[in-house]
Amino acid sequence: MKTLMNANRLPIRIHSHFIRILFVLGPLWGWPQYVWGAPFLPPSDPRIILKTMEEEMNRSIQKLKLDNFHSPYFLAYRLIHNQEIELIASYGSSYRKNFRNQKIIYVEARYGDYTLDNVDRGFNGPWNYGPLDNAVPSLKQALWDLTDSAYKQALSSYLIKKARKTTDLEKDKLNDFSREKKKGIQAILPPLSLPQGIDILEQSLQRVSFTFGQYPEIHDSYTKAELRWSQRYLITTEGTRLVTPNAFVPHSVSFYASSRADDGMLIESSRRWSAQEVQKIPPEEELMEATKEMSQEIKALRLAELQPPYAAPAILDAEFTGVFFHEAIGHRLEGQRQRDEEESQTFKDLVGQKIIPEFLSVVDDPSLKTFKGIPLHGHYHYDDEGMPSQKVVLVEKGILKNFLMSRRPIKGFFHSNGHGRSDGTKHPVGRMANLMILAENPTPPSRLKDLLIQECRARGKPYGFILKGSLGGDNPTNRSSPQTLRVKAKLVYRVDAKTGQETLVRGVELVGTPLVVINKIIAAGDDQTLANTYHCGAESGWVSVDQIAPSVLVSEIELQRIEEDRKRPPILPSPLHDKAK
Repeated sequence: MKTLMNANRLPIRIHSHFIRILFVLGPLWGWPQYVWGAPFLPPSDPRIILKTMEEEMNRSIQKLKLDNFHSPYFLAYRLIHNQEIELIASYGSSYRKNFRNQKIIYVEARYGDYTLDNVDRGFNGPWNYGPLDNAVPSLKQALWDLTDSAYKQALSSYLIKKARKTTDLEKDKLNDFSREKKKGIQAILPPLSLPQGIDILEQSLQRVSFTFGQYPEIHDSYTKAELRWSQRYLITTEGTRLVTPNAFVPHSVSFYASSRADDGMLIESSRRWSAQEVQKIPPEEELMEATKEMSQEIKALRLAELQPPYAAPAILDAEFTGVFFHEAIGHRLEGQRQRDEEESQTFKDLVGQKIIPEFLSVVDDPSLKTFKGIPLHGHYHYDDEGMPSQKVVLVEKGILKNFLMSRRPIKGFFHSNGHGRSDGTKHPVGRMANLMILAENPTPPSRLKDLLIQECRARGKPYGFILKGSLGGDNPTNRSSPQTLRVKAKLVYRVDAKTGQETLVRGVELVGTPLVVINKIIAAGDDQTLANTYHCGAESGWVSVDQIAPSVLVSEIELQRIEEDRKRPPILPSPLHDKAK
Protein backbone atom coordinates (compact mmCIF):
# COMPACT_ATOMS: atom_id res chain seq x y z
CA MET A 1 0.00 0.00 0.00
CA LYS A 2 1.35 3.44 -1.00
CA THR A 3 -0.02 6.33 1.00
CA LEU A 4 0.52 10.06 1.53
CA MET A 5 -0.60 11.51 4.83
CA ASN A 6 -0.62 15.13 5.88
CA ALA A 7 -3.05 16.23 8.58
CA ASN A 8 -1.81 19.81 8.84
CA ARG A 9 -2.93 21.35 5.57
CA LEU A 10 -5.06 24.47 5.61
CA PRO A 11 -8.70 23.62 4.81
CA ILE A 12 -9.15 25.78 1.70
CA ARG A 13 -5.68 25.55 0.19
CA ILE A 14 -5.21 23.80 -3.17
CA HIS A 15 -3.23 20.67 -2.46
CA SER A 16 -0.75 21.00 -5.31
CA HIS A 17 1.79 18.68 -3.68
CA PHE A 18 -0.83 15.94 -3.52
CA ILE A 19 -1.77 16.49 -7.18
CA ARG A 20 1.90 16.34 -8.26
CA ILE A 21 2.34 12.98 -6.55
CA LEU A 22 -0.76 11.67 -8.31
CA PHE A 23 0.82 12.61 -11.63
CA VAL A 24 4.04 10.81 -10.67
CA LEU A 25 2.56 7.66 -9.19
CA GLY A 26 -0.57 7.41 -11.33
CA PRO A 27 1.10 5.80 -14.38
CA LEU A 28 2.84 3.29 -12.11
CA TRP A 29 -0.61 2.02 -11.10
CA GLY A 30 -2.00 2.15 -14.59
CA TRP A 31 -3.67 5.59 -14.41
CA PRO A 32 -5.04 6.32 -16.90
CA GLN A 33 -3.39 3.65 -19.03
CA TYR A 34 -5.76 0.75 -18.30
CA VAL A 35 -6.13 -2.16 -20.68
CA TRP A 36 -9.88 -2.65 -20.48
CA GLY A 37 -11.86 -5.29 -22.32
CA ALA A 38 -15.51 -4.84 -23.16
CA PRO A 39 -17.83 -4.02 -21.63
CA PHE A 40 -15.78 -2.24 -18.95
CA LEU A 41 -14.65 1.19 -20.07
CA PRO A 42 -11.52 3.17 -19.20
CA PRO A 43 -12.13 5.23 -16.07
CA SER A 44 -11.62 8.96 -15.98
CA ASP A 45 -8.18 10.25 -15.09
CA PRO A 46 -8.26 10.56 -11.27
CA ARG A 47 -5.79 13.46 -11.37
CA ILE A 48 -8.25 15.54 -13.37
CA ILE A 49 -11.20 14.56 -11.16
CA LEU A 50 -9.38 15.44 -7.96
CA LYS A 51 -8.04 18.74 -9.26
CA THR A 52 -11.49 19.72 -10.56
CA MET A 53 -13.16 18.87 -7.25
CA GLU A 54 -10.57 20.94 -5.37
CA GLU A 55 -10.98 23.97 -7.61
CA GLU A 56 -14.76 24.04 -7.27
CA MET A 57 -14.60 23.43 -3.51
CA ASN A 58 -12.16 26.32 -3.06
CA ARG A 59 -14.38 28.61 -5.12
CA SER A 60 -17.43 27.66 -3.04
CA ILE A 61 -15.82 27.97 0.38
CA GLN A 62 -14.44 31.42 -0.50
CA LYS A 63 -17.40 32.96 -2.35
CA LEU A 64 -20.60 31.02 -1.53
CA LYS A 65 -22.54 33.41 0.70
CA LEU A 66 -26.16 34.50 0.90
CA ASP A 67 -27.18 37.93 2.24
CA ASN A 68 -25.89 38.21 5.82
CA PHE A 69 -24.99 34.53 6.14
CA HIS A 70 -21.41 33.32 5.99
CA SER A 71 -20.01 30.48 3.93
CA PRO A 72 -20.39 26.89 5.09
CA TYR A 73 -17.75 26.05 7.68
CA PHE A 74 -17.33 22.57 6.22
CA LEU A 75 -17.76 21.01 2.79
CA ALA A 76 -17.26 17.42 1.68
CA TYR A 77 -17.38 16.18 -1.92
CA ARG A 78 -17.81 12.44 -2.46
CA LEU A 79 -17.59 10.92 -5.93
CA ILE A 80 -17.95 7.20 -6.56
CA HIS A 81 -17.33 5.70 -10.00
CA ASN A 82 -19.07 2.33 -10.38
CA GLN A 83 -18.88 -0.12 -13.24
CA GLU A 84 -20.76 -3.38 -12.91
CA ILE A 85 -21.85 -6.25 -15.11
CA GLU A 86 -24.63 -8.63 -14.11
CA LEU A 87 -24.91 -12.03 -15.80
CA ILE A 88 -27.98 -14.22 -15.27
CA ALA A 89 -28.50 -17.69 -16.74
CA SER A 90 -31.32 -20.18 -16.35
CA TYR A 91 -31.77 -23.72 -17.67
CA GLY A 92 -28.71 -23.47 -19.89
CA SER A 93 -29.37 -20.09 -21.49
CA SER A 94 -28.38 -16.49 -20.80
CA TYR A 95 -31.40 -14.51 -19.63
CA ARG A 96 -29.85 -11.16 -18.86
CA LYS A 97 -26.58 -9.32 -19.36
CA ASN A 98 -26.68 -5.85 -17.86
CA PHE A 99 -23.85 -3.34 -17.73
CA ARG A 100 -23.83 -0.20 -15.61
CA ASN A 101 -21.31 2.63 -15.70
CA GLN A 102 -22.06 5.60 -13.46
CA LYS A 103 -20.57 8.29 -11.27
CA ILE A 104 -22.41 9.33 -8.12
CA ILE A 105 -21.66 12.75 -6.60
CA TYR A 106 -22.71 13.61 -3.04
CA VAL A 107 -22.19 17.00 -1.39
CA GLU A 108 -22.24 17.61 2.35
CA ALA A 109 -22.46 21.22 3.51
CA ARG A 110 -22.37 22.24 7.18
CA TYR A 111 -23.40 25.72 8.29
CA GLY A 112 -22.69 27.07 11.77
CA ASP A 113 -19.74 25.54 13.60
CA TYR A 114 -18.60 22.29 15.19
CA THR A 115 -20.76 22.89 18.28
CA LEU A 116 -24.01 23.63 16.44
CA ASP A 117 -24.73 23.12 12.77
CA ASN A 118 -27.51 22.00 10.44
CA VAL A 119 -26.85 18.24 10.60
CA ASP A 120 -29.44 16.42 12.65
CA ARG A 121 -31.32 13.13 12.79
CA GLY A 122 -32.12 11.88 9.30
CA PHE A 123 -29.84 14.39 7.56
CA ASN A 124 -28.92 13.69 3.94
CA GLY A 125 -27.18 16.01 1.52
CA PRO A 126 -28.08 16.24 -2.17
CA TRP A 127 -26.65 13.79 -4.71
CA ASN A 128 -26.81 13.22 -8.45
CA TYR A 129 -25.04 11.47 -11.29
CA GLY A 130 -21.90 12.99 -12.77
CA PRO A 131 -20.21 12.96 -16.20
CA LEU A 132 -18.46 9.75 -17.22
CA ASP A 133 -15.69 11.42 -19.17
CA ASN A 134 -12.87 13.79 -18.27
CA ALA A 135 -14.82 16.92 -19.23
CA VAL A 136 -13.92 19.48 -16.58
CA PRO A 137 -16.81 21.90 -17.33
CA SER A 138 -19.42 19.15 -16.89
CA LEU A 139 -18.00 18.00 -13.57
CA LYS A 140 -17.72 21.56 -12.29
CA GLN A 141 -21.30 22.24 -13.32
CA ALA A 142 -22.52 19.16 -11.43
CA LEU A 143 -20.54 20.10 -8.32
CA TRP A 144 -21.72 23.73 -8.49
CA ASP A 145 -25.37 22.71 -8.75
CA LEU A 146 -25.19 20.25 -5.84
CA THR A 147 -23.18 22.66 -3.67
CA ASP A 148 -25.74 25.39 -4.22
CA SER A 149 -28.54 23.04 -3.16
CA ALA A 150 -26.53 21.76 -0.18
CA TYR A 151 -25.78 25.29 1.06
CA LYS A 152 -29.41 26.46 0.83
CA GLN A 153 -30.55 23.28 2.57
CA ALA A 154 -27.92 23.80 5.29
CA LEU A 155 -29.05 27.38 5.96
CA SER A 156 -32.70 26.40 6.21
CA SER A 157 -32.03 23.41 8.46
CA TYR A 158 -29.68 25.38 10.69
CA LEU A 159 -32.25 28.11 11.34
CA ILE A 160 -34.98 25.58 12.09
CA LYS A 161 -32.70 23.64 14.40
CA LYS A 162 -31.56 26.77 16.22
CA ALA A 163 -35.15 27.90 16.73
CA ARG A 164 -36.11 24.49 18.03
CA LYS A 165 -33.57 24.81 20.82
CA THR A 166 -35.76 27.47 22.45
CA THR A 167 -38.46 24.86 23.14
CA ASP A 168 -36.80 21.45 23.16
CA LEU A 169 -35.08 20.13 26.28
CA GLU A 170 -31.53 19.02 25.51
CA LYS A 171 -30.42 16.37 28.01
CA ASP A 172 -26.82 16.01 26.85
CA LYS A 173 -24.81 19.05 25.72
CA LEU A 174 -23.00 17.66 22.69
CA ASN A 175 -21.24 19.06 19.66
CA ASP A 176 -22.77 18.30 16.28
CA PHE A 177 -19.46 17.43 14.59
CA SER A 178 -16.36 15.97 16.19
CA ARG A 179 -12.98 17.69 16.02
CA GLU A 180 -10.58 14.95 14.95
CA LYS A 181 -6.80 14.95 15.41
CA LYS A 182 -6.41 12.77 12.32
CA LYS A 183 -8.50 14.95 10.02
CA GLY A 184 -7.05 16.03 6.70
CA ILE A 185 -5.72 12.59 5.79
CA GLN A 186 -4.32 12.23 2.28
CA ALA A 187 -4.01 8.76 0.80
CA ILE A 188 -3.87 7.21 -2.63
CA LEU A 189 -4.48 3.46 -2.82
CA PRO A 190 -3.97 1.34 -5.96
CA PRO A 191 -7.20 0.80 -7.92
CA LEU A 192 -8.99 -2.51 -8.25
CA SER A 193 -7.92 -4.65 -11.16
CA LEU A 194 -10.09 -5.17 -14.20
CA PRO A 195 -12.39 -8.23 -14.11
CA GLN A 196 -11.03 -10.79 -16.55
CA GLY A 197 -12.54 -13.97 -17.98
CA ILE A 198 -16.11 -12.64 -18.24
CA ASP A 199 -17.01 -14.72 -21.30
CA ILE A 200 -15.66 -17.90 -19.71
CA LEU A 201 -17.65 -17.26 -16.54
CA GLU A 202 -20.82 -16.56 -18.54
CA GLN A 203 -20.53 -19.90 -20.35
CA SER A 204 -19.88 -21.68 -17.07
CA LEU A 205 -23.00 -20.15 -15.51
CA GLN A 206 -25.05 -21.36 -18.45
CA ARG A 207 -23.83 -24.93 -18.07
CA VAL A 208 -24.31 -24.91 -14.30
CA SER A 209 -27.82 -23.45 -14.59
CA PHE A 210 -28.80 -26.37 -16.82
CA THR A 211 -28.16 -28.74 -13.90
CA PHE A 212 -31.25 -27.46 -12.08
CA GLY A 213 -33.32 -28.70 -15.03
CA GLN A 214 -32.51 -32.29 -14.08
CA TYR A 215 -34.70 -32.04 -10.99
CA PRO A 216 -38.50 -32.02 -11.46
CA GLU A 217 -38.90 -30.59 -7.93
CA ILE A 218 -37.33 -27.29 -9.03
CA HIS A 219 -39.94 -24.92 -10.45
CA ASP A 220 -37.75 -21.84 -10.84
CA SER A 221 -33.99 -21.27 -10.69
CA TYR A 222 -31.15 -19.12 -11.91
CA THR A 223 -27.42 -18.56 -11.59
CA LYS A 224 -26.06 -15.03 -11.34
CA ALA A 225 -22.69 -13.29 -11.40
CA GLU A 226 -22.04 -9.68 -10.39
CA LEU A 227 -18.62 -8.29 -11.32
CA ARG A 228 -17.65 -4.80 -10.19
CA TRP A 229 -15.01 -2.12 -10.48
CA SER A 230 -15.46 0.85 -8.17
CA GLN A 231 -13.36 3.87 -7.23
CA ARG A 232 -14.03 6.47 -4.51
CA TYR A 233 -12.90 10.09 -4.27
CA LEU A 234 -13.34 12.11 -1.08
CA ILE A 235 -12.18 15.66 -0.45
CA THR A 236 -13.08 17.99 2.43
CA THR A 237 -12.30 21.54 3.52
CA GLU A 238 -10.36 20.03 6.44
CA GLY A 239 -7.77 18.80 3.94
CA THR A 240 -8.87 15.19 3.44
CA ARG A 241 -7.88 13.86 0.03
CA LEU A 242 -8.64 10.18 -0.59
CA VAL A 243 -8.59 8.14 -3.78
CA THR A 244 -9.41 4.54 -2.86
CA PRO A 245 -11.15 1.44 -4.17
CA ASN A 246 -14.78 1.46 -3.11
CA ALA A 247 -15.30 -2.31 -3.14
CA PHE A 248 -12.71 -4.60 -1.61
CA VAL A 249 -14.58 -7.84 -2.43
CA PRO A 250 -16.09 -6.82 -5.74
CA HIS A 251 -17.19 -10.08 -7.36
CA SER A 252 -19.87 -12.61 -6.45
CA VAL A 253 -21.72 -15.61 -7.84
CA SER A 254 -25.10 -16.61 -6.46
CA PHE A 255 -27.61 -19.38 -7.12
CA TYR A 256 -31.33 -19.45 -6.40
CA ALA A 257 -33.91 -22.20 -6.68
CA SER A 258 -37.51 -22.53 -5.54
CA SER A 259 -40.45 -24.88 -5.54
CA ARG A 260 -43.92 -25.32 -4.03
CA ALA A 261 -44.86 -27.95 -1.50
CA ASP A 262 -48.13 -29.78 -2.08
CA ASP A 263 -49.78 -27.47 0.45
CA GLY A 264 -48.69 -24.42 -1.61
CA MET A 265 -45.89 -23.20 0.67
CA LEU A 266 -42.99 -21.55 -1.15
CA ILE A 267 -39.74 -23.49 -0.70
CA GLU A 268 -36.49 -21.65 -1.42
CA SER A 269 -32.77 -22.30 -1.36
CA SER A 270 -29.75 -20.16 -2.24
CA ARG A 271 -25.96 -20.14 -2.28
CA ARG A 272 -23.44 -17.32 -2.70
CA TRP A 273 -19.69 -17.07 -3.19
CA SER A 274 -17.48 -13.98 -3.15
CA ALA A 275 -14.05 -13.41 -4.64
CA GLN A 276 -11.42 -10.72 -4.96
CA GLU A 277 -10.68 -11.86 -8.51
CA VAL A 278 -12.95 -13.56 -11.03
CA GLN A 279 -10.44 -16.39 -11.36
CA LYS A 280 -10.89 -17.20 -7.65
CA ILE A 281 -14.60 -17.93 -7.99
CA PRO A 282 -15.03 -21.68 -7.23
CA PRO A 283 -14.44 -23.99 -10.21
CA GLU A 284 -17.36 -25.21 -12.27
CA GLU A 285 -17.28 -28.69 -10.70
CA GLU A 286 -17.79 -27.19 -7.24
CA LEU A 287 -20.63 -24.99 -8.50
CA MET A 288 -22.26 -28.02 -10.13
CA GLU A 289 -22.11 -29.86 -6.82
CA ALA A 290 -23.80 -26.92 -5.10
CA THR A 291 -26.75 -27.08 -7.49
CA LYS A 292 -27.18 -30.76 -6.63
CA GLU A 293 -27.08 -30.01 -2.90
CA MET A 294 -29.63 -27.24 -3.29
CA SER A 295 -31.93 -29.44 -5.34
CA GLN A 296 -31.77 -32.23 -2.75
CA GLU A 297 -32.40 -29.66 -0.03
CA ILE A 298 -35.54 -28.38 -1.77
CA LYS A 299 -36.75 -31.91 -2.37
CA ALA A 300 -36.41 -32.67 1.35
CA LEU A 301 -38.09 -29.41 2.38
CA ARG A 302 -41.10 -30.09 0.15
CA LEU A 303 -41.71 -33.28 2.10
CA ALA A 304 -40.79 -31.87 5.52
CA GLU A 305 -43.37 -31.67 8.28
CA LEU A 306 -44.87 -28.31 9.20
CA GLN A 307 -43.62 -27.23 12.62
CA PRO A 308 -46.18 -25.51 14.88
CA PRO A 309 -45.09 -22.55 17.07
CA TYR A 310 -43.05 -23.78 20.01
CA ALA A 311 -40.54 -22.70 22.67
CA ALA A 312 -37.61 -24.96 23.47
CA PRO A 313 -33.80 -25.09 23.77
CA ALA A 314 -31.91 -24.74 20.49
CA ILE A 315 -28.53 -24.70 18.81
CA LEU A 316 -27.94 -21.79 16.45
CA ASP A 317 -25.24 -22.63 13.93
CA ALA A 318 -22.40 -20.17 13.26
CA GLU A 319 -24.03 -18.39 10.31
CA PHE A 320 -27.34 -17.98 12.13
CA THR A 321 -25.54 -16.74 15.26
CA GLY A 322 -23.74 -14.04 13.28
CA VAL A 323 -26.99 -12.70 11.82
CA PHE A 324 -28.66 -12.98 15.22
CA PHE A 325 -25.98 -10.82 16.89
CA HIS A 326 -26.03 -8.38 13.97
CA GLU A 327 -29.74 -7.76 14.54
CA ALA A 328 -29.97 -8.11 18.32
CA ILE A 329 -26.79 -6.26 19.36
CA GLY A 330 -25.02 -4.67 16.40
CA HIS A 331 -27.62 -2.11 15.34
CA ARG A 332 -28.25 -1.12 18.96
CA LEU A 333 -24.55 -0.28 19.36
CA GLU A 334 -24.48 2.17 16.44
CA GLY A 335 -23.42 5.48 17.96
CA GLN A 336 -25.95 7.92 16.48
CA ARG A 337 -28.84 5.86 17.89
CA GLN A 338 -27.73 6.72 21.44
CA ARG A 339 -28.37 10.40 20.67
CA ASP A 340 -31.73 10.02 18.95
CA GLU A 341 -34.66 10.27 21.37
CA GLU A 342 -36.87 8.36 18.93
CA GLU A 343 -34.57 5.35 19.18
CA SER A 344 -34.89 2.72 21.91
CA GLN A 345 -31.38 3.63 23.21
CA THR A 346 -31.18 0.17 24.74
CA PHE A 347 -27.55 0.44 25.82
CA LYS A 348 -27.03 4.20 26.09
CA ASP A 349 -26.40 4.32 29.84
CA LEU A 350 -25.03 0.79 30.30
CA VAL A 351 -21.34 1.35 29.50
CA GLY A 352 -19.32 -0.66 32.02
CA GLN A 353 -22.23 -2.95 32.76
CA LYS A 354 -22.98 -6.53 31.74
CA ILE A 355 -25.30 -6.81 28.74
CA ILE A 356 -24.60 -10.35 27.45
CA PRO A 357 -23.19 -13.56 29.02
CA GLU A 358 -19.68 -13.16 30.49
CA PHE A 359 -18.03 -15.72 28.23
CA LEU A 360 -18.89 -13.72 25.09
CA SER A 361 -17.23 -10.67 23.55
CA VAL A 362 -18.19 -8.61 20.50
CA VAL A 363 -15.66 -6.83 18.25
CA ASP A 364 -15.98 -4.94 14.97
CA ASP A 365 -12.80 -4.60 12.93
CA PRO A 366 -12.98 -3.11 9.40
CA SER A 367 -9.16 -3.06 9.27
CA LEU A 368 -9.20 -6.89 9.12
CA LYS A 369 -8.66 -7.95 5.49
CA THR A 370 -9.15 -11.72 5.63
CA PHE A 371 -10.42 -14.52 7.84
CA LYS A 372 -8.76 -17.91 7.35
CA GLY A 373 -7.52 -16.71 3.98
CA ILE A 374 -10.95 -15.48 2.78
CA PRO A 375 -11.25 -11.77 1.90
CA LEU A 376 -13.77 -9.86 3.99
CA HIS A 377 -16.62 -7.75 2.61
CA GLY A 378 -16.51 -5.35 5.54
CA HIS A 379 -12.85 -4.38 5.11
CA TYR A 380 -11.83 -0.83 4.26
CA HIS A 381 -8.84 1.42 5.00
CA TYR A 382 -10.82 4.66 5.48
CA ASP A 383 -14.49 5.14 6.23
CA ASP A 384 -16.78 7.43 4.24
CA GLU A 385 -15.86 10.43 6.40
CA GLY A 386 -12.16 9.90 5.73
CA MET A 387 -11.35 8.42 9.14
CA PRO A 388 -8.93 5.45 9.38
CA SER A 389 -10.69 2.15 10.07
CA GLN A 390 -10.21 0.85 13.61
CA LYS A 391 -10.75 -2.31 15.57
CA VAL A 392 -13.37 -1.55 18.22
CA VAL A 393 -14.07 -3.79 21.21
CA LEU A 394 -17.78 -3.24 21.71
CA VAL A 395 -18.41 -5.81 24.43
CA GLU A 396 -15.63 -7.44 26.47
CA LYS A 397 -16.51 -10.53 28.49
CA GLY A 398 -20.12 -9.47 28.59
CA ILE A 399 -19.34 -5.83 29.59
CA LEU A 400 -20.34 -2.96 27.28
CA LYS A 401 -17.25 -0.93 26.33
CA ASN A 402 -17.88 1.12 23.20
CA PHE A 403 -20.12 2.06 20.27
CA LEU A 404 -19.77 2.19 16.48
CA MET A 405 -18.87 5.85 15.98
CA SER A 406 -19.00 8.24 13.06
CA ARG A 407 -18.14 11.91 13.60
CA ARG A 408 -21.44 12.56 15.41
CA PRO A 409 -20.50 12.68 19.13
CA ILE A 410 -22.59 10.97 21.79
CA LYS A 411 -22.48 11.02 25.57
CA GLY A 412 -19.08 9.75 26.72
CA PHE A 413 -17.79 9.18 23.17
CA PHE A 414 -16.75 12.32 21.36
CA HIS A 415 -14.68 11.02 18.43
CA SER A 416 -15.01 8.76 15.42
CA ASN A 417 -13.59 5.24 15.52
CA GLY A 418 -13.70 4.82 11.75
CA HIS A 419 -17.20 3.41 11.33
CA GLY A 420 -18.93 6.23 9.41
CA ARG A 421 -20.35 4.39 6.40
CA SER A 422 -22.63 5.18 3.46
CA ASP A 423 -23.68 3.77 0.09
CA GLY A 424 -22.65 7.04 -1.58
CA THR A 425 -26.11 8.61 -1.81
CA LYS A 426 -26.71 9.18 1.91
CA HIS A 427 -24.98 10.76 4.89
CA PRO A 428 -22.49 8.45 6.67
CA VAL A 429 -23.48 7.15 10.10
CA GLY A 430 -22.01 4.60 12.50
CA ARG A 431 -22.40 1.13 10.97
CA MET A 432 -21.08 -2.40 11.37
CA ALA A 433 -18.36 -3.78 9.09
CA ASN A 434 -16.63 -7.02 10.20
CA LEU A 435 -18.61 -8.07 13.28
CA MET A 436 -16.95 -10.82 15.34
CA ILE A 437 -18.42 -12.79 18.23
CA LEU A 438 -15.71 -14.36 20.39
CA ALA A 439 -16.25 -17.04 23.02
CA GLU A 440 -14.08 -18.12 25.94
CA ASN A 441 -13.70 -21.84 26.72
CA PRO A 442 -15.69 -22.93 23.64
CA THR A 443 -17.24 -26.37 23.29
CA PRO A 444 -16.91 -28.79 20.33
CA PRO A 445 -20.12 -28.68 18.22
CA SER A 446 -20.75 -32.38 18.86
CA ARG A 447 -20.75 -31.66 22.58
CA LEU A 448 -23.27 -28.84 22.03
CA LYS A 449 -25.82 -31.39 20.83
CA ASP A 450 -25.34 -33.44 24.00
CA LEU A 451 -25.89 -30.28 26.04
CA LEU A 452 -28.99 -29.50 23.97
CA ILE A 453 -30.51 -32.88 24.78
CA GLN A 454 -29.66 -32.45 28.47
CA GLU A 455 -31.30 -29.02 28.50
CA CYS A 456 -34.46 -30.37 26.85
CA ARG A 457 -34.74 -33.15 29.41
CA ALA A 458 -34.12 -30.78 32.33
CA ARG A 459 -36.90 -28.53 31.07
CA GLY A 460 -39.28 -31.37 30.32
CA LYS A 461 -39.27 -30.59 26.60
CA PRO A 462 -39.80 -33.53 24.23
CA TYR A 463 -37.54 -31.91 21.65
CA GLY A 464 -35.30 -28.96 20.86
CA PHE A 465 -34.06 -27.45 17.61
CA ILE A 466 -31.01 -26.85 15.46
CA LEU A 467 -31.21 -23.78 13.22
CA LYS A 468 -28.82 -23.76 10.27
CA GLY A 469 -27.96 -20.86 7.98
CA SER A 470 -29.95 -17.67 7.69
CA LEU A 471 -32.08 -15.96 5.08
CA GLY A 472 -31.73 -12.67 6.98
CA GLY A 473 -33.56 -10.92 9.77
CA ASP A 474 -34.86 -7.65 11.12
CA ASN A 475 -35.23 -5.91 14.47
CA PRO A 476 -36.82 -2.44 14.84
CA THR A 477 -34.83 -0.10 17.08
CA ASN A 478 -37.24 2.84 17.22
CA ARG A 479 -39.41 3.32 20.31
CA SER A 480 -42.66 3.40 18.36
CA SER A 481 -42.25 -0.25 17.35
CA PRO A 482 -42.20 -3.39 19.50
CA GLN A 483 -38.59 -4.46 20.03
CA THR A 484 -39.14 -7.86 18.47
CA LEU A 485 -36.33 -9.73 16.76
CA ARG A 486 -36.97 -12.01 13.78
CA VAL A 487 -34.41 -14.21 12.04
CA LYS A 488 -35.33 -16.86 9.47
CA ALA A 489 -33.18 -19.98 9.20
CA LYS A 490 -32.46 -21.76 5.93
CA LEU A 491 -33.00 -25.11 7.63
CA VAL A 492 -34.68 -26.05 10.92
CA TYR A 493 -34.17 -29.49 12.49
CA ARG A 494 -36.20 -30.84 15.38
CA VAL A 495 -34.05 -32.87 17.77
CA ASP A 496 -35.71 -35.67 19.77
CA ALA A 497 -34.77 -35.35 23.47
CA LYS A 498 -34.79 -39.14 23.94
CA THR A 499 -32.98 -40.41 20.87
CA GLY A 500 -31.20 -37.34 19.48
CA GLN A 501 -32.76 -38.02 16.08
CA GLU A 502 -32.90 -34.95 13.82
CA THR A 503 -35.99 -34.31 11.70
CA LEU A 504 -36.18 -31.56 9.09
CA VAL A 505 -39.19 -29.27 9.59
CA ARG A 506 -40.42 -26.11 7.88
CA GLY A 507 -42.65 -23.08 8.26
CA VAL A 508 -41.15 -21.36 11.34
CA GLU A 509 -38.72 -18.59 12.25
CA LEU A 510 -37.05 -17.38 15.44
CA VAL A 511 -38.76 -14.52 17.23
CA GLY A 512 -38.22 -12.81 20.57
CA THR A 513 -37.01 -9.73 22.39
CA PRO A 514 -33.24 -9.27 21.85
CA LEU A 515 -32.08 -8.80 25.45
CA VAL A 516 -34.03 -11.79 26.69
CA VAL A 517 -32.97 -14.20 23.95
CA ILE A 518 -29.29 -13.22 23.85
CA ASN A 519 -28.92 -13.65 27.60
CA LYS A 520 -30.23 -17.19 27.35
CA ILE A 521 -27.08 -18.29 25.54
CA ILE A 522 -25.46 -20.86 27.82
CA ALA A 523 -22.62 -22.27 25.68
CA ALA A 524 -20.68 -21.58 22.49
CA GLY A 525 -18.89 -23.84 20.02
CA ASP A 526 -15.29 -23.75 18.82
CA ASP A 527 -16.42 -23.60 15.19
CA GLN A 528 -16.04 -19.88 14.48
CA THR A 529 -17.18 -19.38 10.88
CA LEU A 530 -17.32 -16.51 8.40
CA ALA A 531 -20.62 -15.48 6.81
CA ASN A 532 -19.78 -13.01 4.03
CA THR A 533 -22.87 -13.13 1.83
CA TYR A 534 -24.82 -10.30 3.44
CA HIS A 535 -25.52 -6.61 2.79
CA CYS A 536 -27.03 -4.44 5.49
CA GLY A 537 -29.54 -1.74 4.70
CA ALA A 538 -30.01 1.01 7.28
CA GLU A 539 -30.22 4.82 7.32
CA SER A 540 -27.12 5.35 5.19
CA GLY A 541 -28.01 2.74 2.58
CA TRP A 542 -26.87 -0.75 1.69
CA VAL A 543 -23.30 -1.62 2.74
CA SER A 544 -21.35 -4.88 2.70
CA VAL A 545 -20.89 -6.59 6.06
CA ASP A 546 -19.46 -9.80 7.48
CA GLN A 547 -20.27 -11.81 10.56
CA ILE A 548 -17.73 -14.14 12.19
CA ALA A 549 -19.30 -16.23 14.93
CA PRO A 550 -19.44 -19.66 16.58
CA SER A 551 -22.45 -21.90 17.09
CA VAL A 552 -24.26 -21.24 20.36
CA LEU A 553 -26.64 -23.14 22.62
CA VAL A 554 -29.67 -21.16 23.82
CA SER A 555 -31.66 -22.42 26.81
CA GLU A 556 -34.91 -21.35 25.15
CA ILE A 557 -36.01 -19.83 21.86
CA GLU A 558 -39.45 -19.18 20.46
CA LEU A 559 -40.42 -20.21 16.94
CA GLN A 560 -43.40 -18.60 15.24
CA ARG A 561 -45.06 -19.33 11.91
CA ILE A 562 -43.44 -17.62 8.94
CA GLU A 563 -45.31 -15.20 6.73
CA GLU A 564 -46.61 -17.51 4.02
CA ASP A 565 -46.90 -17.20 0.27
CA ARG A 566 -49.19 -20.14 -0.43
CA LYS A 567 -50.18 -20.64 -4.05
CA ARG A 568 -51.34 -23.61 -6.04
CA PRO A 569 -48.38 -25.62 -7.38
CA PRO A 570 -47.97 -25.88 -11.18
CA ILE A 571 -50.83 -27.79 -12.82
CA LEU A 572 -48.71 -29.50 -15.47
CA PRO A 573 -45.26 -30.97 -14.92
CA SER A 574 -42.33 -29.12 -16.41
CA PRO A 575 -41.88 -29.85 -20.15
CA LEU A 576 -38.41 -31.08 -19.21
CA HIS A 577 -39.99 -33.85 -17.13
CA ASP A 578 -43.32 -34.59 -18.81
CA LYS A 579 -43.16 -38.32 -19.49
CA ALA A 580 -46.67 -38.37 -20.97
CA LYS A 581 -46.04 -35.92 -23.83
